[in-house]
Amino acid sequence: MPNLPDTRVAGRSWPRFLIGFAVLWGVLAGLGEIDATGRWGLVILAAVATTAVVVEVLIYKTPAREAVRDVGLGRPNPRAVGLAAAVSLLILLVYPLTSAVTGAQIQLVPNWPWILLGIFAFNGLAEEIVWRGFAFRRLSAGRPFRTAVLLTMPLIAAAHIPIVVNNGVVVAIGAMLVAAVTSIPFSYLYVTGRCTVWAPALVHTAIDSFKIMVIPGAAVTTFSMLLIAVSIAVPLLALTVPRRVLEDNPAPATDKESVR
Repeated sequence: MPNLPDTRVAGRSWPRFLIGFAVLWGVLAGLGEIDATGRWGLVILAAVATTAVVVEVLIYKTPAREAVRDVGLGRPNPRAVGLAAAVSLLILLVYPLTSAVTGAQIQLVPNWPWILLGIFAFNGLAEEIVWRGFAFRRLSAGRPFRTAVLLTMPLIAAAHIPIVVNNGVVVAIGAMLVAAVTSIPFSYLYVTGRCTVWAPALVHTAIDSFKIMVIPGAAVTTFSMLLIAVSIAVPLLALTVPRRVLEDNPAPATDKESVR
């Protein structure tokens, strides 16, 4: 897999990591509370991306040009993006599946293209900058892939605790479960995508695409259960595609061992 920068979080590096993560999560969560619909997604993305670059420059002394690439906004691997697009299309089958099971007619909200763009910017790119472009990357260097994913999961779970207040325990547990499990394929797409956030952002957007749909009240419970199941199972299909197929510039074997 592609080489990750030497940003191991160990010893005295932990305070810097936790400060950087707290700042980034604070910006993402705070702006998300102002607007979670996606209509202001581009503004939120700009704020999160700028904050991520500033964190890299001020806390880690990374040159600004390198920081933009390091947070995941570099040139992606087309093969990983193609795989992400295929997985995303499979996730979208949850809508005709819901209609087939419940008989409900699901419709698009007005101005859905603009909202979808906002969802891609906010739930896709902005969130992936925080989770993969910063947290996973900083926890990855010098560690096996699975260890870095496991270290990221508690942060993701903690970030979804506020959902309990807004949506109840059942929805919150479902959201935390989806976020925890998808951190595996999302991280895989991130690394095989040249350590960029574009591929996982596509799949993340597909999962959150329910925001552009009008689900009839009688079908909400069924849809929610189907969405949780699909969001957990389908992204894992990305792991069935071997790394050698996705990697356009394979790293030496010794480097691959560090990100199993």
